[in-house]
Amino acid sequence: MAVNRVLMALSAAGKHDTARQTRNVLSQIMMMCVSYAAPFNPVRDAVTVRKPRRGSVHTLNLDEIVRLRAAVRRWETRPPATRGTRSITLLPQIVDTMIGTGLRIGECLALRQSDLDLDAEVPTLTVTGTVVRVEETTLEGTVKGRLARQPKPKSDTSRRTITLPDFVVTALREAIGLGLDGGTDKLVFPSTEATPRSPGRVREQLRQAREGTGITVTPHDFRRTIATQVANQTTIGNATALLGHADEGTTVRHYVDRTHIAPDLRIVIDQLVQQAEADDAPEANSD
Repeated sequence: MAVNRVLMALSAAGKHDTARQTRNVLSQIMMMCVSYAAPFNPVRDAVTVRKPRRGSVHTLNLDEIVRLRAAVRRWETRPPATRGTRSITLLPQIVDTMIGTGLRIGECLALRQSDLDLDAEVPTLTVTGTVVRVEETTLEGTVKGRLARQPKPKSDTSRRTITLPDFVVTALREAIGLGLDGGTDKLVFPSTEATPRSPGRVREQLRQAREGTGITVTPHDFRRTIATQVANQTTIGNATALLGHADEGTTVRHYVDRTHIAPDLRIVIDQLVQQAEADDAPEANSD
């Protein structure tokens, strides 16, 4: 049946939410058709789209963070492969900023010096943009993609102000102190050409830096790691606000590593039993 083929194709492509929405919309359309002329609703008997169970969220433990930060700094200070000077990648500072803030890589590379308030009593940064690839047409008529700073983040909720731990303040000061040309936007992490740094290039450099450590990590794993830590130590709501998500469901489903240890609720439960015992005491039942 045609409806089954469409739904199964969407599911096979991993677009489970789209498949469910498609099934619902088609079913509503056919219900209307039945009320007029169609003999039955064929979508009613179509396959049910089920989303596969989510795998565990990949996060870093404290030992892996320590070893990774050390490996990144060793990689940054390695001798150049050929004569001359080695390009500054800013990878140690980028990694520290992402670990300490949970920024998306595009948000991190779009940071401007004007987005930072490092001298305040509570240092902060404000997410105001992201790095995107835009199309442009050359004189020869070919369309090329170039990196640009988009003056708005991924969504409305992505615009947020984040308080900074000391090691992130240090990393940001180091990056600015290197004196690289940040272009007209005064980017904190510019490329050597004073343009936005490529997220793909940063991913490749991180892959090179972690070789031999036994650590598997991507820039997005930093985001998952801090979300899990914040959620477990405080609340899901705090993790959602830090990451700039529109709702807590996204944070829970994709960013927080579930713990199988129940919280310590002894005090709460003790109070419940104590109250029950007090209500059942003889004096409580006397006239």
